[in-house]
Amino acid sequence: MTPLLRFVNVMNMLFSIARRVLSLTSLVVSFIFFVTLWTSVSHAHDPLFLLPDQETPSQGPLLPDGTISFALYGEFLTEGETRGFQANFADGDVFQLELLIPALDPEQSLQQNQLPFFQLITPDGSEQTLYPSIRTRFDEPFTNTSYFTLIQEQGTAQGGVYDVMIVSRAPARFTTAIGIKEQFGTPVQRAGERPSSFAETSDRLGEWYDNSNLNPLRESDSENYVAPNAETLAAPEPETANKKPEILPENSEARPTPLSQDVGDVEKSDESSANQTLWLLVIIAVVAIPVALAVRRILRSTPK
Repeated sequence: MTPLLRFVNVMNMLFSIARRVLSLTSLVVSFIFFVTLWTSVSHAHDPLFLLPDQETPSQGPLLPDGTISFALYGEFLTEGETRGFQANFADGDVFQLELLIPALDPEQSLQQNQLPFFQLITPDGSEQTLYPSIRTRFDEPFTNTSYFTLIQEQGTAQGGVYDVMIVSRAPARFTTAIGIKEQFGTPVQRAGERPSSFAETSDRLGEWYDNSNLNPLRESDSENYVAPNAETLAAPEPETANKKPEILPENSEARPTPLSQDVGDVEKSDESSANQTLWLLVIIAVVAIPVALAVRRILRSTPK
């Protein structure tokens, strides 16, 4: 074989290897993209926007299944405002309810006694007032938004309809998250101005997050935020004046026993995310090993 012919054969081999590598790389990149997208969507909530006239649970949305994940966005312009909704549960369902605020000003600068809180009425008629007890930052990469979780209540649900009311103690935006099952497009009664498309949802969420009516000159300066210390979080909640609803003080004897905390559900969620990442690495390895073997075989078969 002449040197020229040998050179041509080697070049053909190299081009063939390059095409295969590029093709497999494209498949791997596409796979990673779709897995990442799926992982982000799987942790998303079906969004609803609470309107100013949805002041009580009976005026707000009625969720047919409280275990389906919904995120309800709202905004308070003054102290004493309320927003409400209802959620239906079967006996023994997992009950999960969270209250969050944007990790932006003015919300992140609110003092402990200025934060919104929950008033909850269970199907058996018991009333419960849930005050913020944590302030944990949560960054959502899919929507590029950040929040502070203030309340995270978990337990076993009673069968029937829960009345949930969010009460303001200062102007603030808020998000209420409920449910654990990811399912979109569930029909909801009294849903108000519900977004009809992903684009509309994205626009309304961006407007809610970036263009608050509370502080037009707001600076999104999370670096200047100083988290409250443990003593502040543990301090009893004072009774505020001119409350719209009658609010039970945090240390009231009439307050019913809180829902039992089910830490296992949170751990399962974290474990699920870890398992998804592990499976992603395994599949990448499964794809990469045949590529390496194929390249090695081609190189061995190349005439010297």
